[in-house]
Parts: sequence; structure tokens; C-alpha cells
Amino acid sequence: MKRAKIILFVLIALIFCMCASGMGEATAEKRSIFIGDLIELKITSQSIGIDELRDKFKDFEIVDIEEEQDSFLLTLRSFEPGEKTIQIGNKEIKIDVKSTLKEIKRDDVFEGDSMPIAAQKSFEWKYVFFVMIGIFLITGVFNLLWLIKRRKKTQMDPYGIFKMQVKGVPLEDNEYLVKLTKSFKEYIETVYSCTIRGKTTSELIEEIRLIPDLQPVLPAVQNWLTDSDRFKYMGITAGEGKKQEFLELLLELVRKIDYAKEVKS
Repeated sequence: MKRAKIILFVLIALIFCMCASGMGEATAEKRSIFIGDLIELKITSQSIGIDELRDKFKDFEIVDIEEEQDSFLLTLRSFEPGEKTIQIGNKEIKIDVKSTLKEIKRDDVFEGDSMPIAAQKSFEWKYVFFVMIGIFLITGVFNLLWLIKRRKKTQMDPYGIFKMQVKGVPLEDNEYLVKLTKSFKEYIETVYSCTIRGKTTSELIEEIRLIPDLQPVLPAVQNWLTDSDRFKYMGITAGEGKKQEFLELLLELVRKIDYAKEVKS
């Protein structure tokens, strides 16, 4: 669950960055278009030809049309002020041509601008929508898996939970035997309503000595705990083979304890 929240935070941060950069792109190239300025447009469409383009932009003087692989590059200019809207497919292109005399206050001679004005870039908000859908799907899957895992765990009996825990500890874990011992103590505490966590091996044995179900396996439990203490507290390193041996012995001990409990009930 914590990992899902981290991923959600990272994705939201990425969206924020994308929006910020997109807004910057959308405004960086924006400037007024005046009468006589060259306007450069790139039209990408699979269903439009040169003749139709000429008809769409008939209100402009078409200086040049270059046909590329999947698009057309138009260079236009207009000598009439006002906003013109061109519909191409399901998109609209709005070009607002302003009068130089109205927009600029100058006392000297006006000089023309021969540099083409690049088409205004607009930020595609639909991509933000797609990313948001992706976020909800990813977090939804994480939450669903977490809930399924949690529900499955709550439906298990203490023996099933114990097996899942000890088998889930990787053999290369430096605290392998510590985690196995912890899971064993949690199992005993859950089944027999006692408190043994934090106690030494001798204290633990004294605590569970009076539990009838544990009488047959008590010597084996004491041997397992004593042997594991040697590796945990005396600086002896247990290889993966030895760890596997400890796991199998503990699983067998708990299986016998659980069987005795089931027979008694």
C-alpha cells in the first residue's frame, strides 16, 4: 500500500511537470500577427489535398505550399485585419491578423517583417487526461491486489499464516533465523493466548511447558531454538543449506503442534 502511494505521488509530480512545460510551450511562441507578416503553418491530415487547402485558405495570400510525407507546410500572409477561422477536419485554426497602425504607436517609418511566424503551439490536454486514467488504473490495481492479499491473509488460520510468513523469507536474508523465530512465537501466541515475544529461549520454554499440546514436541522446540541462537548470537554464519534445514525442521514442528490442536478440538 505504501509503495502504491509513492507511485501515485511520483506520477502526479510528473503530470505537474508536463503541464508546466506544456503551458510554457503554449505561450513561448505567441506574439501578434500583423498585416503582411508571413505565417507558417504545418497541416497534418490524411484526408485533405492541395486544392482543398487552397480553398480553405482562400482568404489569405498563399506564398508557398510544400508537401511532405504526411503533411503540408504552408506559408501565408494577409493584408486584411481581423480574426479568421479555418476548419480542417475536427480542428479549428484561428488566425487573428492585426492592423499595424492600431497596435503600434510609432512616430518613425514602419519596417516590414520578412521572417515567418511559426504556428502557435497549443498544449494537448487530452494527454493529461490519458495520463490521469493511467494513474487511476495503476493505483486501482495496486489497491485491489493489496486488498485481495489482506483478505486472503485474514481468511487463513494461524497455521496457514505461519507457513506463508516463513516460506516468504528469502534464504539470503541476513536475519533469516530471527524472522523464522519471530513467526514461530507469533503462531504460539495466537493459538495459545500467551506472551512469549521478547523472552529468551529458557524463558520461552518455561512459559510453554504447561501447555498440553506442546508436551510431545517440547524437547524438539528447545533444540531448534537453542541451535538457532548459536547462529544468531555467536557470530556463526549459516549457509543457505543450513537455513533450509532450519526451515524444514520448524515447519515439521509446527505441523505436529497444529495437528495435536486439531485432534484435541
